[in-house]
Amino acid sequence: MLEAIEKLLKEYKKNLQKMSAQATAMALVQKKDSLVKKTKKSGETESESAKSSITSATSGLGETVKGQFGKKVTQVLEDQGKMLDKF
Repeated sequence: MLEAIEKLLKEYKKNLQKMSAQATAMALVQKKDSLVKKTKKSGETESESAKSSITSATSGLGETVKGQFGKKVTQVLEDQGKMLDKF
């Protein structure tokens, strides 16, 4: 009788450890998902900010710098803006 109780207690502890491990894993997955969403949102915000800066720099330099050099600078900045769109 005592052996059966010890066996059940041992099985109970084993199941309790499994449930604890599963709960910990689920919490970690939820935390990872939250961090991924936060990072993605932050990246999108920074990308939009950079694109806005490039756009304003392009228009400002386009008016200030004239000639072939101005065209090259404008083209490079426009290419950077397009790259941010793809990113």
